[in-house]
Amino acid sequence: MGHLLDERGKSILGAIVQEYISTGEPVGSRVIARKYNLNLSPATIRNVMADLEDMGYLYQPHVSAGRIPTPEGLRVYLDRILELKSIPVVDKTSIDRHMSSNVADFMNLLHEASHMLTEFSHQASIVILPKPTAFSLRKIEFVRLDKARILVILVSNTGMVYNHIVYGEDIPQSELIKYNNYLNETYMGLTVQQMRDRLVTEMSGEKARFDRIISKATDLGMKVLDEMEKEEAPDILIEGKESLFDHPEMEDLEKLKVIVKTFEDKGRIVRILNKVIGGRGVKVFLGDDLYNIGVRDFSVVATSYHKGNLPAGSLGVIGPMRMDYSRVIPLVDYVAKVLSFLLEDF
Repeated sequence: MGHLLDERGKSILGAIVQEYISTGEPVGSRVIARKYNLNLSPATIRNVMADLEDMGYLYQPHVSAGRIPTPEGLRVYLDRILELKSIPVVDKTSIDRHMSSNVADFMNLLHEASHMLTEFSHQASIVILPKPTAFSLRKIEFVRLDKARILVILVSNTGMVYNHIVYGEDIPQSELIKYNNYLNETYMGLTVQQMRDRLVTEMSGEKARFDRIISKATDLGMKVLDEMEKEEAPDILIEGKESLFDHPEMEDLEKLKVIVKTFEDKGRIVRILNKVIGGRGVKVFLGDDLYNIGVRDFSVVATSYHKGNLPAGSLGVIGPMRMDYSRVIPLVDYVAKVLSFLLEDF
């Protein structure tokens, strides 16, 4: 909404959001007057609260109750009022130590990033695993399944394994072994983009025109890369689902069903976290931002992580909208930066 909000309105809205995040209860004017040193009377605060309700930033769940921020009110708070907190040095040290201790194993590193997010946010954590395009390739192998399908096994330099099926190719296994050998000898150690560029050159070169093995190997290799670009949703790690059940909001059975269903259908979460890949900075999705995936009563705080200047994947947390954003946003940002730094070793 485009309502103008003066400094008094910002102060009162900010105090209400902070109090609601802290207690989970509707907030009344007397509490704000007593706890937040705004030098305003309860009557004045009540009048401003009524104005904020008219603007759509607050609502009153019961006639005799205080107010609760709406998703629109939370968005205004996030965009114009929120002051982020510094991560305590002891927490940074713990995150650095735990993640650095897993740097020798790529998947353990991703699991540790997920664990750190859950431990320090008390929300469920999400890590979208990188696509193979983010790293260089260690090995490629073709396996004939039948006369119409070939299984392609790609191993990245991180040790991650990706499986693809190429359809419409009837090639004997003895020939596929020759293609394996040629591609591994020629292209391994390159990134997917580097491999693609080299394949394009090879396919138009003299060798490909006169050497059948090279011609078929480069043609099949390019077909694999084309299909990788259209790959379905990437793999995803989710940790700390049980931590959400400790939140009072989860006493609502319908909300509980919604979040459980979301965790079962990982594609819903991927659609949101894909929105941050390629960008910089932390983004918060709540309310109508999440309507299309059916979790508008929740919030997702997410950002991307990188390998060099290239986006590798994304990570974040999901939980009730009543989340301590002043702590969670810096946490998500810091874990992503540590992960990006450690990925330089792969």
